[in-house]
Amino acid sequence: MLRRILRNLFLPGPSTALPAGLPSLTRDQIAHLITTDEGLPHIDWGMATPWIAHIEPDQDARPALHRAVAAAWLDELRDALKTDSRRWRRRGVEGLAPLEGTVGPRVAEWSDRSLGIIHNALTKIRGSDPIPPVAVVTLATADEYYAFISHFYQDEGHFATSGGLYIRADADSFPLLVINAQTKWDLEATVAHELTHHALKGFEIPVWAEEGLTQMMEERVTGSTSFAVTNDVMARHRTLWSEIGFDRFLSGETFQSPEGEEQELSYHLAQALTRSLLSDRPAAFFAFARACRDTDAELAAKEHLGADAAELAQELLRVPGQ
Repeated sequence: MLRRILRNLFLPGPSTALPAGLPSLTRDQIAHLITTDEGLPHIDWGMATPWIAHIEPDQDARPALHRAVAAAWLDELRDALKTDSRRWRRRGVEGLAPLEGTVGPRVAEWSDRSLGIIHNALTKIRGSDPIPPVAVVTLATADEYYAFISHFYQDEGHFATSGGLYIRADADSFPLLVINAQTKWDLEATVAHELTHHALKGFEIPVWAEEGLTQMMEERVTGSTSFAVTNDVMARHRTLWSEIGFDRFLSGETFQSPEGEEQELSYHLAQALTRSLLSDRPAAFFAFARACRDTDAELAAKEHLGADAAELAQELLRVPGQ
């Protein structure tokens, strides 16, 4: 009996109470929207969107119903997992986490902490609008994590390992942060990193700048950093980028590369470049980031930063022009 109570426990914090009047749906009401993949339930958001529009004529009320669909889905997912898990809810989060251990409370606490800090830190890009609600799903084992995220990777191929993913497949789907509880990455940093992706969704900032910001937000939220620029790292940068050029870095491809060298140095370069710009020309960087929503990123970089990202990276690393 106690385990059943805990599995259904919701954990609103004192300063993060749920919004008044938030609607709820039963799992029976959304059964027709559920598909199963690897034994785990997923929502067909392409079906969910017109269904929500049909039953809710008030367009302004639909986002809350959209969240209610996600909440009922996570109830279903909780019961489909082999690992005992519990649901939790906060003002901006629909959560699911392992029942045993400290991972669930840690993720809940750091989700709240991260959202508040990220909101304040990114107002010069996002403005003052609140960060939209998000689902945060923490899975206890690597098998559960990869079985769940495989639904979002329809093509066969080799993919880089990850400690967490931010997933927003299209405009219809509910935003989703998935965390591997067995990750080698720091759990709190992973939460901050992926929630920064969520906060920047729709602003069309290029991958290198967004990944630079997400890593810097990890530092701001956790209060610690492992970032360093050494002679050895600079030498590795010059060797790699001289060989492969910057095109795949600018497109974001190297950030997903199964080649450890490419992925590692892409994240490091993104942070080094973003840090440099924010240190030397913060107003110009923020103007560039805001402009990306309305214009091509390369044009925005040339207008506000005086050069495109490849030229900026070449200058930073002292790599000969391609």
